[in-house]
Amino acid sequence: MDLINLLSLFTIVLFRTASVLFFSPIYSQTNMPLILKIGLAMVITFAIFPAISSEQEALPKTMAGYIVLIFKEISIGFLIGYTVTLAFVAFTVAGELISNAMGIRLAELVNPLLDGSSSPVSHLFQITGIILFLGLNGHHWLIKALVYSYQTVPVTGFIGTDTSISRMVQMFGELFVSAIKIAAPVMVIMILVTIISGFLARSAPQMNIFLVIFPIKIIVGILLLAVTFPFITRAMEYLLHMLRRNMFSLVGAM
Repeated sequence: MDLINLLSLFTIVLFRTASVLFFSPIYSQTNMPLILKIGLAMVITFAIFPAISSEQEALPKTMAGYIVLIFKEISIGFLIGYTVTLAFVAFTVAGELISNAMGIRLAELVNPLLDGSSSPVSHLFQITGIILFLGLNGHHWLIKALVYSYQTVPVTGFIGTDTSISRMVQMFGELFVSAIKIAAPVMVIMILVTIISGFLARSAPQMNIFLVIFPIKIIVGILLLAVTFPFITRAMEYLLHMLRRNMFSLVGAM
């Protein structure tokens, strides 16, 4: 393969690598400099390119075919990267459910992952998820899934759209159920606190229960988070391991 074809193939591989990083958590955060993201994508592409270039077929000769390949590479990178992001969306949903139950939903913080705002509990869960993701070598999973994707979908191949979309929908449902499971212990106790406050309001109507229940819910919620946090982190770790299986299953089904 001559130098021009090697440069063209390198550019194609760079598009898939960059899209995996840009659509995945941590790397997609808005507070990370763009030059750092591009540099990281270049380094990873240089690392995996020798193993990929020897197995790929000749690239199309027309500009239209080249552009189609670029969009296909971006789509594959999106599927791999966004699969990981779904797990962090589940952490965010779990945190929002707990925040709503505690009554602190209005105390929002800037969320660079979702390019918006989130509640303090969601922010805590996301930071914990990032630490667990890096501690479990989740960034290695991404690179392995990227290299594996060239075995299932070579540069000149195309993805199975129906299978990939159905798999993504299934994963979204599983992660949403996992988010409810993570938030369930705290939510159940907070619901009981609300029910008890309702009985107190009926038995002592002269007491303004609303001035009492809100600080009580916040205090009880913080205590519950402190007690259940080790179990929550175990659930998040299990969810990340499930994410790893789902990610490689998705890549294998492309």
